[in-house]
Amino acid sequence: MQTQLLLVAFLTLPLAACTSNAPRGASGFYARANLGYGQTLDGAFDPSGASAEGEYSPGLVSGAAVGYDLDEHWSVEADWTYRSGDIDTIGANGSLANGGDYASVAVTTNVIYSFAASGPWRPYVGAGLGFLQEIDADLEPSGGEVSDRGGLAYQFLAGVGYRATDALELTLEGRYLGASGVELEGGGQSFDADYEHLGVLLGVRWLF
Repeated sequence: MQTQLLLVAFLTLPLAACTSNAPRGASGFYARANLGYGQTLDGAFDPSGASAEGEYSPGLVSGAAVGYDLDEHWSVEADWTYRSGDIDTIGANGSLANGGDYASVAVTTNVIYSFAASGPWRPYVGAGLGFLQEIDADLEPSGGEVSDRGGLAYQFLAGVGYRATDALELTLEGRYLGASGVELEGGGQSFDADYEHLGVLLGVRWLF
Protein backbone atom coordinates (compact mmCIF):
# COMPACT_ATOMS: atom_id res chain seq x y z
CA MET A 1 0.00 0.00 0.00
CA GLN A 2 2.84 2.42 0.80
CA THR A 3 4.35 1.76 -2.63
CA GLN A 4 1.04 2.46 -4.32
CA LEU A 5 0.55 5.75 -2.41
CA LEU A 6 4.05 6.90 -3.35
CA LEU A 7 3.31 6.14 -7.00
CA VAL A 8 0.09 8.16 -6.89
CA ALA A 9 1.99 11.10 -5.36
CA PHE A 10 4.71 10.82 -8.01
CA LEU A 11 2.11 10.91 -10.78
CA THR A 12 0.01 13.80 -9.51
CA LEU A 13 2.48 16.31 -8.09
CA PRO A 14 4.44 16.89 -11.31
CA LEU A 15 1.23 17.53 -13.22
CA ALA A 16 0.20 20.24 -10.78
CA ALA A 17 3.59 21.94 -11.01
CA CYS A 18 4.06 21.93 -14.78
CA THR A 19 3.20 24.66 -17.23
CA SER A 20 2.89 24.21 -20.94
CA ASN A 21 5.73 25.93 -22.78
CA ALA A 22 8.18 24.96 -25.52
CA PRO A 23 6.68 21.59 -26.46
CA ARG A 24 8.93 19.47 -28.65
CA GLY A 25 6.43 19.28 -31.49
CA ALA A 26 4.44 22.10 -33.06
CA SER A 27 1.28 21.17 -31.12
CA GLY A 28 2.86 19.29 -28.21
CA PHE A 29 0.89 16.11 -28.97
CA TYR A 30 2.54 12.85 -29.98
CA ALA A 31 1.80 9.20 -30.69
CA ARG A 32 4.13 6.26 -30.43
CA ALA A 33 4.33 2.54 -31.10
CA ASN A 34 6.57 0.01 -29.31
CA LEU A 35 7.72 -3.52 -30.01
CA GLY A 36 10.11 -5.63 -27.99
CA TYR A 37 10.89 -8.67 -25.91
CA GLY A 38 10.23 -9.33 -22.24
CA GLN A 39 10.41 -11.79 -19.39
CA THR A 40 7.66 -12.62 -16.90
CA LEU A 41 9.50 -13.02 -13.62
CA ASP A 42 9.30 -16.31 -11.76
CA GLY A 43 6.92 -16.08 -8.82
CA ALA A 44 3.98 -17.43 -6.90
CA PHE A 45 1.09 -19.04 -8.75
CA ASP A 46 -0.80 -20.50 -5.81
CA PRO A 47 -3.95 -22.59 -5.86
CA SER A 48 -6.32 -21.91 -2.97
CA GLY A 49 -4.95 -23.35 0.26
CA ALA A 50 -1.60 -24.35 -1.25
CA SER A 51 1.69 -22.89 -2.48
CA ALA A 52 3.27 -23.21 -5.91
CA GLU A 53 5.85 -21.44 -8.07
CA GLY A 54 5.71 -20.52 -11.73
CA GLU A 55 8.61 -20.37 -14.19
CA TYR A 56 8.28 -18.71 -17.60
CA SER A 57 10.09 -18.08 -20.89
CA PRO A 58 10.48 -14.68 -22.61
CA GLY A 59 7.91 -13.46 -25.10
CA LEU A 60 6.57 -10.59 -27.19
CA VAL A 61 5.86 -7.09 -25.88
CA SER A 62 3.95 -4.60 -28.03
CA GLY A 63 2.03 -1.42 -27.41
CA ALA A 64 1.05 2.12 -28.32
CA ALA A 65 0.54 5.45 -26.58
CA VAL A 66 -0.76 8.96 -27.15
CA GLY A 67 0.59 11.84 -25.10
CA TYR A 68 1.39 15.49 -24.66
CA ASP A 69 4.72 17.24 -24.00
CA LEU A 70 3.92 19.73 -21.23
CA ASP A 71 7.31 21.43 -21.62
CA GLU A 72 10.89 20.48 -22.46
CA HIS A 73 11.09 18.12 -19.46
CA TRP A 74 7.65 16.74 -18.55
CA SER A 75 5.25 14.62 -20.60
CA VAL A 76 2.07 12.71 -19.80
CA GLU A 77 0.61 9.88 -21.86
CA ALA A 78 -2.02 7.13 -22.01
CA ASP A 79 -0.33 3.80 -22.70
CA TRP A 80 -1.60 0.37 -23.82
CA THR A 81 0.78 -2.62 -23.72
CA TYR A 82 0.41 -6.33 -24.43
CA ARG A 83 2.83 -8.80 -22.83
CA SER A 84 3.06 -12.56 -23.29
CA GLY A 85 5.36 -15.45 -22.51
CA ASP A 86 5.38 -19.23 -22.46
CA ILE A 87 4.81 -21.19 -19.27
CA ASP A 88 7.68 -23.56 -18.49
CA THR A 89 6.30 -25.12 -15.30
CA ILE A 90 3.88 -24.24 -12.52
CA GLY A 91 4.06 -26.27 -9.33
CA ALA A 92 6.54 -28.94 -8.28
CA ASN A 93 7.68 -30.89 -11.36
CA GLY A 94 4.98 -29.15 -13.41
CA SER A 95 2.15 -30.53 -11.27
CA LEU A 96 -0.18 -27.65 -12.21
CA ALA A 97 1.13 -26.99 -15.72
CA ASN A 98 4.16 -27.79 -17.87
CA GLY A 99 3.28 -25.60 -20.82
CA GLY A 100 0.95 -22.91 -22.05
CA ASP A 101 0.89 -19.14 -22.25
CA TYR A 102 0.76 -16.33 -19.65
CA ALA A 103 -0.28 -12.93 -21.04
CA SER A 104 -1.57 -9.54 -19.96
CA VAL A 105 -2.97 -6.30 -21.35
CA ALA A 106 -2.13 -3.23 -19.23
CA VAL A 107 -3.53 0.30 -19.56
CA THR A 108 -1.61 2.98 -17.65
CA THR A 109 -1.14 6.72 -17.37
CA ASN A 110 2.58 7.48 -17.55
CA VAL A 111 4.42 10.60 -16.41
CA ILE A 112 7.82 11.00 -18.09
CA TYR A 113 10.72 13.27 -17.18
CA SER A 114 13.23 14.05 -19.95
CA PHE A 115 16.73 15.14 -19.01
CA ALA A 116 18.52 17.90 -20.92
CA ALA A 117 19.06 16.76 -24.50
CA SER A 118 22.56 16.20 -25.83
CA GLY A 119 22.31 16.92 -29.54
CA PRO A 120 19.67 14.55 -30.94
CA TRP A 121 19.77 12.31 -27.83
CA ARG A 122 17.13 12.57 -25.07
CA PRO A 123 17.47 10.36 -21.97
CA TYR A 124 14.30 9.96 -19.89
CA VAL A 125 12.69 8.16 -16.95
CA GLY A 126 9.06 7.66 -16.02
CA ALA A 127 6.44 5.94 -13.93
CA GLY A 128 2.91 4.81 -14.63
CA LEU A 129 -0.21 3.75 -12.77
CA GLY A 130 -3.26 1.97 -14.17
CA PHE A 131 -4.85 -1.44 -14.34
CA LEU A 132 -4.64 -4.82 -16.03
CA GLN A 133 -7.41 -4.80 -18.59
CA GLU A 134 -6.93 -8.57 -18.75
CA ILE A 135 -4.48 -11.18 -17.52
CA ASP A 136 -4.86 -14.83 -18.41
CA ALA A 137 -2.97 -18.11 -18.29
CA ASP A 138 -3.60 -21.04 -20.62
CA LEU A 139 -2.53 -24.10 -18.64
CA GLU A 140 -1.29 -27.20 -20.45
CA PRO A 141 -1.74 -30.13 -20.70
CA SER A 142 -5.12 -29.64 -18.99
CA GLY A 143 -6.17 -27.04 -21.54
CA GLY A 144 -7.79 -24.91 -18.86
CA GLU A 145 -7.77 -21.11 -18.92
CA VAL A 146 -7.81 -18.88 -15.84
CA SER A 147 -8.06 -15.10 -15.98
CA ASP A 148 -8.66 -11.85 -14.11
CA ARG A 149 -9.59 -8.29 -15.06
CA GLY A 150 -9.08 -4.88 -13.53
CA GLY A 151 -6.18 -5.47 -11.13
CA LEU A 152 -4.01 -2.49 -10.13
CA ALA A 153 -0.83 -2.19 -12.22
CA TYR A 154 2.19 0.09 -11.88
CA GLN A 155 5.31 0.46 -13.99
CA PHE A 156 8.68 2.16 -14.14
CA LEU A 157 10.57 2.93 -17.34
CA ALA A 158 13.85 4.41 -18.47
CA GLY A 159 15.22 4.97 -21.94
CA VAL A 160 16.77 7.20 -24.52
CA GLY A 161 15.31 8.85 -27.62
CA TYR A 162 17.08 9.78 -30.84
CA ARG A 163 15.54 12.68 -32.79
CA ALA A 164 15.79 11.50 -36.40
CA THR A 165 13.76 14.38 -37.88
CA ASP A 166 11.68 17.29 -36.60
CA ALA A 167 8.65 14.99 -36.49
CA LEU A 168 10.16 11.58 -35.72
CA GLU A 169 12.02 10.16 -32.73
CA LEU A 170 13.34 6.62 -32.24
CA THR A 171 13.40 5.24 -28.69
CA LEU A 172 14.97 2.38 -26.78
CA GLU A 173 13.68 1.73 -23.27
CA GLY A 174 13.44 -0.77 -20.45
CA ARG A 175 10.25 -1.31 -18.46
CA TYR A 176 9.20 -3.00 -15.25
CA LEU A 177 5.51 -3.76 -14.69
CA GLY A 178 4.06 -5.06 -11.43
CA ALA A 179 0.51 -5.95 -10.44
CA SER A 180 -1.18 -6.60 -7.12
CA GLY A 181 -4.29 -8.54 -6.13
CA VAL A 182 -4.25 -10.90 -9.12
CA GLU A 183 -6.82 -13.69 -8.66
CA LEU A 184 -7.02 -16.00 -11.66
CA GLU A 185 -10.20 -18.05 -11.99
CA GLY A 186 -11.80 -20.33 -14.55
CA GLY A 187 -13.06 -23.86 -15.07
CA GLY A 188 -13.56 -24.38 -11.35
CA GLN A 189 -9.95 -23.40 -10.58
CA SER A 190 -8.72 -20.44 -8.52
CA PHE A 191 -5.18 -19.07 -8.11
CA ASP A 192 -3.56 -16.15 -6.29
CA ALA A 193 -0.71 -15.02 -8.55
CA ASP A 194 2.22 -12.62 -8.59
CA TYR A 195 2.73 -10.80 -11.87
CA GLU A 196 5.98 -8.95 -12.56
CA HIS A 197 7.46 -8.35 -15.99
CA LEU A 198 10.69 -6.87 -17.38
CA GLY A 199 10.89 -5.78 -21.02
CA VAL A 200 13.10 -4.03 -23.55
CA LEU A 201 11.27 -2.08 -26.27
CA LEU A 202 12.15 -0.30 -29.49
CA GLY A 203 9.79 2.53 -30.33
CA VAL A 204 8.86 5.19 -32.85
CA ARG A 205 7.43 8.50 -31.61
CA TRP A 206 5.63 10.83 -34.03
CA LEU A 207 5.49 14.50 -32.99
CA PHE A 208 2.59 16.62 -34.21
